[in-house]
This record gives sequence, structure tokens and C-alpha cells, in this order.
Amino acid sequence: MRLQPGDGGVAILFAPEEAGVLKQLVTQLVMLLQSHSGTPLDPDPLFASLEIGGSDERPTDPALARLFPNAFADEDDAAQFRQVTEQGLINRKLQDAQLVMGDLDDGSGEEGGGLDADPFDDLVDDVDVDSGNPISVNITQDSFLAWARTITALRLAMAARIGLEREEDYDRLIDEDATRGTVLVYDWLAALLEAVLALSAVQSED
Repeated sequence: MRLQPGDGGVAILFAPEEAGVLKQLVTQLVMLLQSHSGTPLDPDPLFASLEIGGSDERPTDPALARLFPNAFADEDDAAQFRQVTEQGLINRKLQDAQLVMGDLDDGSGEEGGGLDADPFDDLVDDVDVDSGNPISVNITQDSFLAWARTITALRLAMAARIGLEREEDYDRLIDEDATRGTVLVYDWLAALLEAVLALSAVQSED
């Protein structure tokens, strides 16, 4: 992963394996969000983000529960608030993820992607950052927030799925064969988020 000037912004150069992993993760995030959505996504971004509706219960899926936590300690207050705001939050996360997918498609010249049956499972164990021709993905001042929010959502969902909540969890999970690959991708996403936030700071100064 490298940075260079882009068209109206800054481009991130991904190795093909990196771009493939990120595209797979974002596709899985979209699947996860759609599985919890009560309505199709409105094509109008404003209407979609303001849509009222939602469940009155916290999701049982740990990834969704991390993405949509209770807003209040009191269960009744949390349920009432969730019923009004949850669908709009889902829609906004879907909009962000779809923008990132579009940027990745533009960079790779491909459209769409394969859908894994179980989101955030079977992640790659290693990513070769120096192999193949790099894929340039342009991030502008208008898109960096969607990138930052989507990467954060990916990390939250991944951490919830493997039980990564404390520093001692990290030390244990990185040593276990079953979760080491996911932790490495989780760390790589942290580096990507740092790069996106750095790009946003540079562009704000221009």
C-alpha cells in the first residue's frame, strides 16, 4: 500500500491481493447490513439516510450488535430510539460501503464481486503487498469520510466476530492459528485507516 497524487485527491496504490481482500471485506459488510435491513435502500441518498424504522431489540449477531449498539443504558429508551433511527443508520453505512466498492471497481476496472456465504469468515492468512501490478484507487475530500467510516465498520465487525475486545484478547488471538489471519487483516485495516485520515488532513490544508 503506497500513496501518490491522484485526480482531484490522493491515490492509494494497492497490491492486487490487497485490493482483492478489501473488496471481499466490503462486499461481506454490505451483505451483513442488508441481512439486517428492513427495506430496500432508497436511491435518493438523503431520503435513505433519514429513513425512520428499525427493530426494537439489539441484534443477536455480535458484529451487528457492535455496529448498532444501544444508544441508552435503559432498555426501554434504547428500544424506542432504535425503532426510529436504526434503518437510517443501516442505510448510511450501506451508502458508504457502496461508495468504497465503486472506488475499488474504478481502480481495478472490474465490477461487482463474489459473495461469501458467511460474512467475515475465511479471510486470507497473508497478503503479498509487492506482487503484481498496483491498483490505484483515488480518494477525494468528498469520499474520504465514507472510506474512514467503512474501514472502521469493518474493524468493529471483525473484532466482534473473533472476540477481540481487550489488549489481552489481541495477544491470545494473534497466537492462535484459527484467528491469526483475521487479526493480521484487522491490523492492515488500521494502517489503511491511518493513511485515509492522513490524506484527509493533507487535503484540508490545501
